[in-house]
Amino acid sequence: MSSKEINIIGGGCAAFSLARFNNLLPQYKFNLFLKEQHQPINDHYWGFWKFKENQEAYDNSYCSWNNWAIITSNSKNILSSKKHPYCVIKRQKWLNFCLSKLQNKQVNLFNRKILEDNEELFDGNYKLNGDYIFDSRPPKMPSNILLQHFEGYVVNSKDEIFDDKTVILMDFRCDQSKGMHFIYLLPFSKKTALVESTMFSKHLESNNFYDKAILKYLKKYYNLKSFTKSNHEKGIIPMHDVSLMSKKIFNIGTRGGAVRPSTGYAFTFIQKQVLQIKDQLISGKKINTNIHSKIDLFLDKIFIRVIDKYPEIAPTIFSNLAKNINGDEMARFMSGNCDFKTNWKIVFSMPKIPFIKSFFKIIF
Repeated sequence: MSSKEINIIGGGCAAFSLARFNNLLPQYKFNLFLKEQHQPINDHYWGFWKFKENQEAYDNSYCSWNNWAIITSNSKNILSSKKHPYCVIKRQKWLNFCLSKLQNKQVNLFNRKILEDNEELFDGNYKLNGDYIFDSRPPKMPSNILLQHFEGYVVNSKDEIFDDKTVILMDFRCDQSKGMHFIYLLPFSKKTALVESTMFSKHLESNNFYDKAILKYLKKYYNLKSFTKSNHEKGIIPMHDVSLMSKKIFNIGTRGGAVRPSTGYAFTFIQKQVLQIKDQLISGKKINTNIHSKIDLFLDKIFIRVIDKYPEIAPTIFSNLAKNINGDEMARFMSGNCDFKTNWKIVFSMPKIPFIKSFFKIIF
């Protein structure tokens, strides 16, 4: 009996995360089309809260913390969770882990570009067939949408200046004149931390903007004037549902709507998506790549419109959020595991007038 065939396009998180289940699907032959070598020039970090769907990532994580802080000019709220710590994993560590799960006789890797024409994919002059095709290539972003854009690097200090027990998830004590802006700081040790300047806005800033924000922040709040930098990273994430639909192809990852629009978090949702696909393939059920609930996507639309129209109240929004829920609840909310009660606690913690206005704008 000849093997069935699964073709996976792309060489990133979604493609390798799905392919790692090949040993559970022995009836399929896997073909991975990477376009180019998957080894990146610069490694970078993916953040997530620990849940059962990302247990393997937690086991391979670079660092984890039980505390995280949200800071504004007027408040500092620290949330904690022993059950759901905040974690980061290095991109290459995760890809190498997934690679280690690939069976040589069952998986073929091809370093070549796939061409597309009228929803048909081609490997050179040959049409890509197979029982299933999963496409994880980065999608084209819609115009005039809210973006999460960031840039930063690992800071290495001679002195012990960082609190290595607490992640600074958001610190709004930075320039708010161009949109919602915060500093994200992951303390790997008392001397080393990843520091990123992050914006939620429709327009990108010059490289100098992010660097200037980080330098000013470190000088003002850590009295840090001299340090070395390493592991520079930057990114742009759409705060919009960019899920692409196709009659013949299943889109996964960012292309398949895995990114949570309101937060930009993707890693956990990609793991949920590929686990769901794996179970559907094993059971023979129809493939469904949707992993965000309709209520979550609706609430995200309201939130995104508020941030777009009223960026000046962003510090208040997140400060209120941190005051009204505990660490476990926040971890579940950010990971798409939120219950009805917590959702309502979050809704009622928000500034009323901007959210009500946005609600009616979206409805009508």
